[in-house]
Amino acid sequence: MLSVTHPRVSRRFRLSAEFMWLIGQIRPLWHWHLASFLSITAGSLFALASPLLLKWLIDSIIPQKRVGLLVAAVLLIFLSHEGRVALTSIGSYLTFYASQKMGLTVRVGLLEHLDTLSAEYYDETPVGVVMYPLKEPIDDIAYFGSDLLPAILRLLLTTSFTVAAMAALSPMLTVAIIPLIPAFLATRQYFRSKLTTAADTAQDDQLRWSNFLEEHLSSVMPIQLLGQEKRQERKAFQLLVGSVRSQLRLYRTATWFTISSSLAIVLAMSAVIGYGGRSVLAGTLSIGSLVAFYSFVTQLFDPLSGASELYARAQKTLASIRRVQAVLSLRPSITNAPAPLLLSKQHSADIEFARVVFGYSSNKELLHVPTLRMSAGEHIAIAGENGAGKSTLAKLAARLYDPISGSIRLGREDIRNLHLKSLRQVVSYLPRDPVLFDGTIASNLLFVRPSASEREIEEAMQLVGLSPLIAAWPDRLRQRIGPDGCQLSGGERQRLALARALLQKPRVVILDEATSCLDPTSELKVLKHLRNYLSLSTFVVISHRLSTFSEFGRVLLLSHGRIVSDADSRTFLATYTIPSPSMISTD
Repeated sequence: MLSVTHPRVSRRFRLSAEFMWLIGQIRPLWHWHLASFLSITAGSLFALASPLLLKWLIDSIIPQKRVGLLVAAVLLIFLSHEGRVALTSIGSYLTFYASQKMGLTVRVGLLEHLDTLSAEYYDETPVGVVMYPLKEPIDDIAYFGSDLLPAILRLLLTTSFTVAAMAALSPMLTVAIIPLIPAFLATRQYFRSKLTTAADTAQDDQLRWSNFLEEHLSSVMPIQLLGQEKRQERKAFQLLVGSVRSQLRLYRTATWFTISSSLAIVLAMSAVIGYGGRSVLAGTLSIGSLVAFYSFVTQLFDPLSGASELYARAQKTLASIRRVQAVLSLRPSITNAPAPLLLSKQHSADIEFARVVFGYSSNKELLHVPTLRMSAGEHIAIAGENGAGKSTLAKLAARLYDPISGSIRLGREDIRNLHLKSLRQVVSYLPRDPVLFDGTIASNLLFVRPSASEREIEEAMQLVGLSPLIAAWPDRLRQRIGPDGCQLSGGERQRLALARALLQKPRVVILDEATSCLDPTSELKVLKHLRNYLSLSTFVVISHRLSTFSEFGRVLLLSHGRIVSDADSRTFLATYTIPSPSMISTD
């Protein structure tokens, strides 16, 4: 069974894996980050100029009343501030550019990976859970490059350069201040696990809310028809309350971190004023040096005072990386063989089941098919009660799933040995609810074969009875159908999906109640056209309608995962003239 839960490993190894993964994403963009690093470094050096210029102003220029040098000092202070801002901004922009490219790469890579996962994952995973890693977690990872990484660089560089300048001004004062930095780091270490846990909890609560919102907004009309708006709103309120609480818990933890770490800042300021003032009175330190040193202490602890927020955001980024890694660690259950075979145009379209056993979980064996053969060109109908295994049989033939045991062959070749893309060009499986895309009729028809000619499109539409409907629309093939074809009726959606499948020119066609939204007369007309057009193809139709089976020479009846009857349509209709209402509809 697939899971999106990240494996339980030691925190030290997990953090190492996360950073190694992040470094791997940054490595292709190293030149942008190098340029950003150099720019931020230059900006940090400019930051040292202002306190030193103040020292020069106070100790030399003002006592000597040198007006010319005063103007120069003011100009240099202005340039040092603007130079620092400009260089730091340029560095931040370069990092932002690189982070956006990284976010684009990660998002596309994650989408490509999701496209490889099998039906099992999508059957078991809500859409909101699937979508979530593509949104906020990748935004958080991109934030690391655009804001967090430059802030960390500025913090490290400013701290290093500032401590060096402080040591040059007053070694004794510096010795008194430096021990406060480890105290701050010890405080951060104390809050580390709390921040990590709070960040992970906040991520989980956001995921639950995203999943609910996706489900709710896609089901507003059914909810209204059932009169359950208030119930859903109460559930939404509970989820939002949980999310707010986890966010508040994360913020409270970060706030306590800030309060605790600010103690080091207050002690440092007190030490500068007390010991520095005493040194000025004793004549061992100039007033300008004291002012410059105080400015350096401010520069040192101002970034450190914001380190709590940086650390909290870093933990959120690591949680996002774990979320993305968890998805990337998933592996599809349906994969190509080491040396997959490509199907030729001459490959037989016979389908053969041999000793097939299948279940959607290891504890449930839903389908047992000891032997079943569908010959090329044969047209077969499948009937059975709900849950009999009809759709499962069809999905196995299309290799959406693999059997637990036994084999399924297409033209004497096990379909597990065939290239998936090649297999699905030959086998077309259409479910009851087709997937359509927000666009035009033409874009949906050409989705499977962009090179299809106008003649082929017109022929496919005529076969499924779509041409008269389109002729009545003002924009014809350019008519927009809305998300998932919401502007079409159920029957129009099914006709469009059928026409699209025909453009694929499949050799095996499986319709899993794919005409159920058509009225019985229209359905029989469409099926008759399809049978004539697909005379050489293996054509399988799953239906609950008794009227459908008269068009087919062979009817399979499934019950509780087993084929209980395999007869011609006349025998079937004679035997089941009064079918169970839960099995077959007589409309």
